[in-house]
Amino acid sequence: MSMSKSMKVTILCSGFGLGFYTPGLLMQAGLRRMGVEMAIHVFENVLPESARLKVDKSRKAYHDNFAVALMSQKVPQDMRNSLDLAAMEVLLTRWMEEDRRHFICLSGHWMYVLEEYRKRREPGSVHVDIVYMDSTPSPSWKNLAKHNPHFADGCGEMTFFENDQNRVSHYIDVPAVEHVPFEARKSRLFVHGGGWGMGTYREKVGRLEEAGWELDLLLYDQDQPDEQRDGIRYFRMDPQWRTWKRNEAGEHTFPPFGEVKAGEETLYEAGPDYHSMLDQACHVQAIVSKPGGGSLTDSFATATPLIMLEPFGVHEMHNADLWERLGLGIRYDTWMQIYGGSAEILEDMHRRIVELRSQTPRYVESYVRNVQVQVNSAGLEKGS
Repeated sequence: MSMSKSMKVTILCSGFGLGFYTPGLLMQAGLRRMGVEMAIHVFENVLPESARLKVDKSRKAYHDNFAVALMSQKVPQDMRNSLDLAAMEVLLTRWMEEDRRHFICLSGHWMYVLEEYRKRREPGSVHVDIVYMDSTPSPSWKNLAKHNPHFADGCGEMTFFENDQNRVSHYIDVPAVEHVPFEARKSRLFVHGGGWGMGTYREKVGRLEEAGWELDLLLYDQDQPDEQRDGIRYFRMDPQWRTWKRNEAGEHTFPPFGEVKAGEETLYEAGPDYHSMLDQACHVQAIVSKPGGGSLTDSFATATPLIMLEPFGVHEMHNADLWERLGLGIRYDTWMQIYGGSAEILEDMHRRIVELRSQTPRYVESYVRNVQVQVNSAGLEKGS
């Protein structure tokens, strides 16, 4: 299925967490494969520099102390007060010039900007599809609903992981990632704390080793490997990389990623079609992490079960509930206490993901079909 080059789709991401960023880039890769002209914008670029520095400080604080991260969710934010109005004006002018009409929005922070854009266009000419990356609203959507309960009026809404419906409604397909059957996978686990290295993952390393597992462990920023542990391979995302920065070609990229080896310089590479962490995830028997929407996306795309650590807020708790009920993952404590950290139950989960994935619609294809219907029914052949 291909689309006219005159069709432009704009994906709106946030760098507040990789779960609101990498899925947008995966969607971009899928839409480009189908011949769609794409643009991606990251919310931090309509904030002043001081706010981006604050995001950096928060990231370090949340990595160092999970309790601080959990507490931060309780502070209500109205992002309208934080916007760089000049930067927003530049962006809105550009959208007008490029006649941008179709938007996929992954973060509630963008809705005020979209509201302003709609005011400048003829009624009904802007089509916004909201994609919720968690099974119940994450903080950006919750805060938005407090200030504007009708924010979704006139928008399409999609929740991939539907806790109330007990299902995965759609998923983001990543065809370039190897599909490795369970019996061909290594007896390893991929242990990480999401994009910001949050949560209790580091506390579990010793117990996982005792249970006989070898580990692929994601380090953050200046974390250093423990040279005494032979069964652990270490990886890191480039500490200098930021979601809101573009590369030399003017593109937002997946996080540059590399293996950390003692005494060697780490070579960071960013793949064109997906984040390189998936190359680890597809070869291990499970991912050990907090149950963020990005981790659920990775789990489903690679058919890798999720061993779920303490959630970051109520929305991630509901993600864990859903994954456990569907048989696609298990809470860490349950896995250790009832199954002794064994691989047997993980194989059943892997097969369940493969089966469920074969029955689940791919989001990008569904989106393109829906947009084509919109365009055709509106009689818009050019400039849409």
